[in-house]
Amino acid sequence: MALVDSTVVRNLSTTAVLVGEQNALERVAALFEAAYVRVVSSPNAAAAGNRLADVMPQVVVILGTLRPDERSELTDKATAVGALVMNIDPELDRETLDELVNRAVRTARARRLRAETNEHEAEGAPSTD
Repeated sequence: MALVDSTVVRNLSTTAVLVGEQNALERVAALFEAAYVRVVSSPNAAAAGNRLADVMPQVVVILGTLRPDERSELTDKATAVGALVMNIDPELDRETLDELVNRAVRTARARRLRAETNEHEAEGAPSTD
C-alpha cells in the first residue's frame, strides 16, 4: 500500500466587511458582489469588530459616521487582521460611489494576492532551525 501525500485546499476568497445601515449597504454590497468579492455586512462597528478575526477581510468599508472611539477600535481590529479601513459617505452620487467601491475592490484583491504570495513564500522558505 502506497502512502499518498494529502493536499490541503484553501479557499482564499477576497472579502470585504461593510459596516452601516442596511439601506446604505445594499448598493455597495451589490457592487462588491458583482466584482466577485465576498461581502459580510454588519449593522455597527462592535458587530463588525467581533467578526473580523473569523472573516479575515482585506477591506473594511464604513458607510456613514461612527463615534471616534468606535472608529478607533474598529481600525485597530482591522489592522490586526491586515485589513484596510475605508470610509465612504453613502450619500455620494452614483458615479463617485461606484469609483470608490471599484477602488476598494482593487485594493482588496491586491491585499489578498500579497497575503497569498507571502504565505507561499513562507511555506517554501528553508527552515532557520
